Amino acid sequence: MASVTPRTKGSGSVYFRESDQRWCASISIATPSGRSRPVRTAKTEKEAVAKLKEMRRELEQNGTIATNTLSVEAWLNKWFTEKVKTLRPKPAKNWAGMIRNHIIPAIGKARLEKLTPADVRRLNDDVRAKGLAPSTALLAHRILSVALRDAVREGLIGRNVATLTDAPRKGRPSLTVLSAAHGLKVLQTVQDDRLGSRWAAALLTGARQGETIGLEIERVTDTLDLSWQLQQLTWDHGCGGKCGRKRASECPDRLMDFPDDFEYRHLQGSIWLTRPKSDSGWRIIPLVEPLRSFIELRISTAVTEPNPHGLVWTADPKRDKRGNLLPLDGAPIQPSHDNKAWHAVLARAGVPDARLHDARHTTASLLLKAGVPERVIMEILGHNSYAVTMKYQHVDKAQLSRAMEDLSARFELEE
Repeated sequence: MASVTPRTKGSGSVYFRESDQRWCASISIATPSGRSRPVRTAKTEKEAVAKLKEMRRELEQNGTIATNTLSVEAWLNKWFTEKVKTLRPKPAKNWAGMIRNHIIPAIGKARLEKLTPADVRRLNDDVRAKGLAPSTALLAHRILSVALRDAVREGLIGRNVATLTDAPRKGRPSLTVLSAAHGLKVLQTVQDDRLGSRWAAALLTGARQGETIGLEIERVTDTLDLSWQLQQLTWDHGCGGKCGRKRASECPDRLMDFPDDFEYRHLQGSIWLTRPKSDSGWRIIPLVEPLRSFIELRISTAVTEPNPHGLVWTADPKRDKRGNLLPLDGAPIQPSHDNKAWHAVLARAGVPDARLHDARHTTASLLLKAGVPERVIMEILGHNSYAVTMKYQHVDKAQLSRAMEDLSARFELEE
């Protein structure tokens, strides 16, 4: 049966398809790979004409027409298989978990081309209904937005509906910032500890956890070279699940999938040294007193201990099943053990409990109080914008009334 609608070039057509006895609406559109003629079918000619009008409106509003019948789940699975090749290992695990546990359960069955702002809001509401933090809802929204952006680029959909809804607001974390007096108490408490200098480095440099426990002796001179960081990464099964081992780390064919531009060095087990994720994170910090003396003393001890990886700080002795101390083995410090040790130190010192990462806030505020320019503080902390640095400066003025005039001369320990 011939076309029943008069048309001009580019206006589309309605015709009857003998093969399946369906009326079809079709219009030619440009796609990244050339031209396409998406077809939408209907039972009657009238319905097909209405669909052609919808397609024309969609083309006028969005510059393209949705051409696929993929579900959101099918697209996310296909998209992430390619996207993961560009992600660092930890973000890749986080994104995979968000897709699997939150995005697909909430809207995975929806048609990709039929997705609406209401579906995006439903995803946000679903994450929050689970009692999860606002930051989790925000991450789910951002991942979906990136996936839809790429679907638009491939001509699969006409618009990114995630950009038509407000992203969830990230909650303001409750921070406990250690004052200068608290910092002094911590240093006095740990000055005779084997790893006391590790906590001095946290308070006096603002270095991140991985940068500190991954610091190698050869990168300590009159500066601290923070060009590598220690990370504990999760292995993947390389056998497709055939080995029967529950833990991927025990799989004979275990693997770690890194993007091509990812620099890394394996230390042992699941512990790696990796490059910072941005150029601003790769920095050199001058080594001044009293931290210089702390670290020099630590290095003089470290070279007499087992230290196969040449790290400044290595793990404390482990215990056997009977609780007996084993000899030092020079193993890297695991981040989880490092966190527990930090909270134990704060308890011993009798100061407020705070996250290890919050020591960076103390450093930032003390540097500002000491008159250090904001640009220099950015360089020390490894921030790529002044706005980020400002978020780290939250010390109460009452706490700062006793703060040190500078960080290099005021931490005088008792004998």
